[in-house]
Formats: sequence, C-alpha cells, structure tokens
Amino acid sequence: MKTIVREVRFLQRGTLCFGDLYIEDGYLERIDYKTPKPLSDIAVNGFVDLHTHGLCGIATANQDSDALRALAKEYAQRGTVGFAATLGPMSFSEYEAIFAAYRKAFQGDPVGARCYGIHLEGPYLNPRQVGEAQHSALMEIELSSFEEFIRRNYDIIRIVDIAPELAHAQETVAMLARYGIRASIAHTQATYEQGKQALAWGMHQVTHLCMGMQELNHHQEGLMDALIESNCLCELNMDGVHVQRPMLKWLISLLGAERIMAISDGNACGRFYDPQAYAQDKENVAGGSDKQCGCSYCDLLDAFQFLYCDCHLPLADCVKMTSVNAGRLLNTLNYEIDLGKKADVAILDHNAQLKGVIINGRHSL
Repeated sequence: MKTIVREVRFLQRGTLCFGDLYIEDGYLERIDYKTPKPLSDIAVNGFVDLHTHGLCGIATANQDSDALRALAKEYAQRGTVGFAATLGPMSFSEYEAIFAAYRKAFQGDPVGARCYGIHLEGPYLNPRQVGEAQHSALMEIELSSFEEFIRRNYDIIRIVDIAPELAHAQETVAMLARYGIRASIAHTQATYEQGKQALAWGMHQVTHLCMGMQELNHHQEGLMDALIESNCLCELNMDGVHVQRPMLKWLISLLGAERIMAISDGNACGRFYDPQAYAQDKENVAGGSDKQCGCSYCDLLDAFQFLYCDCHLPLADCVKMTSVNAGRLLNTLNYEIDLGKKADVAILDHNAQLKGVIINGRHSL
C-alpha cells in the first residue's frame, strides 16, 4: 500500500525540510524535496500517549475486544498513533481478564492507533496519595505472587507504577527490570532521600509529575527536588488544571524537552468537555485538594497545540514531548521522519489543526 503526503514541512535529522513523502507498507520509501511554500502543512511523528485511561466514552479497563478496537480508532481520530493502555489498581485476576481482551483485540493488523501494551497504575501505591475509592484495591508487595503474575504477562505489561517508600519496592524494581518492564515513581509520599534511592535503583521515570506527590517546598527538600535535579523522564499533564500553565511553562524550561513526555491521563470522559466538572477541578486544585482533581478532558493534540501555538516552542521540541520521547521508551520504531523509517504521521495545518493521520500506510481520518 502506497501513500503520498504532498507539500509538507517536516523535520529530518533536526532540519526543517519541505517536499513530498512517499510511504509504502508503513515505511518512508522516498522523499521529493521542493522549495518551501508559506503557510504549508506540517507532517510530524504521530502522538504517543503512554498514560491514558480512555477516550470518547470508552475506558481502557475494558474486557470487550470490539470496544478496545473502537477505542484505538478514536485515538487515531485525534492524531494519537500509539498508546499504552493505563489501568488503575485492581486484583491480578481482574487485570488478566482485561489483558486477554487486549491480546484478542490487537492481534494481526487492526485499524487505528497501535496499542503498545499496558501501563499499570497500581496496585502498589501509597494509600495517602490516591482517592478513597481506590483504597480497597491497593496491595502490599508480596514478591513471589507478583513475580508469578509478571511471568504470565510480561509480554503485555510495559510500565508498572510504584510508590518507592513501600516495603520491598527495591526488590520489585529489580525483578521488573529482569523482565524488561519499566518501574515508574507514582502516588507516593517519598522523601528527598527516598526519591534519590529510587532513582539509584533504576526508577528512571515518574508518573504525572507534580500529581500524587508532595508539593514543592522552598524551605525543605522533597521528592520534587530529587526528580528535578536528576535526568529521569517525566510524564506531564498539560491540560492547565492538573498543573497550572505558568508552572507548566517553567517546568518545560527547567527540565528541557528531552525529559518530558506529554500525557492525556484522561478516562472514558476524555473529549467530553464538562464545564462544571472542569471548573470544580480548578477550584479543588486552587484549594489544595490535589487528590480530588478529576480526569483530563485534553489529549495529546491539545498538548501539541499548547506547546506549539501558546508556548511558541520549536517544532522539534514539541514533537519530542508529544511523540518521540514516549516512542523511544515504548520501542515504537517511530522516532523520526527519514528514509526507511516507520512513518506513522499526523498532518497538521500551519495553525496545528489536525488534517490527516497515517498509520501503517493507511489514512485514519
């Protein structure tokens, strides 16, 4: 199957180029370079969301394979070409019932965004940093039973969130590494020293930076200080509520584009904007009730538009934060636009409005 994307700007090895892209069987086979035209469209690596609980009425915690395939199509409609389905705390048996649905849904070559596996946001989290509804599903770490669970499912699990202050957290991180699974710092009351220890164990990423952890305190060092001064990768929700926009801008400047992975962290309500709920979230956050903040209504297209249109950041930085960094972490092979490379791309106009999506050589819009 051959697809031609005509007269677009695109980044090739860090240089902004212009021309026609010829994609065959999902790979970029040829580039015809041309003289740039003003206000031309932009081709970028499609967005990769490694923390999402659902979209457009469909939850990732779903045992219906047809619904999961429909969810993949919904992501593609918004420029997301790949995702790690994120599941909150639940029992191992509940997880495995959902895993079976994912294995069935995404065997072969289904249409829509690619599912790159599962991101487990639990069950090893600090109960003081999760909502009350999740308390009953949290567990203490029991290494032998957890390794049995991992041994059965390491083919589909990509990331496991852990509060590093929990007993046996270090052994769990080491065990996950043996199976090629990344451990992420999340929903934690870890101190500065505990954060430094976790980084030394190999926890080189953090789930939704700022959320589910102690706030910055200029009088006393804390986990945020340990994370900022390290080189760990940081998920960052860019909806402007979970982290207010001025702080987003200085965090981006402080951390640099190479360390940030934009996430949606939405659930099945994602894209169903509810002004009343949104206003309540803003009020809760302003009042310091961090744990009461609901799902995000924004996705990675919104994040890209915020970075590119509001922050006026270089295109290369916007692509890193919405696609490349998460893509490298998940081994998507869709790191850059270049000859012989995987070409799952989003086509945007000069105002960053989505015009087209191509996944595995097929148009998804």
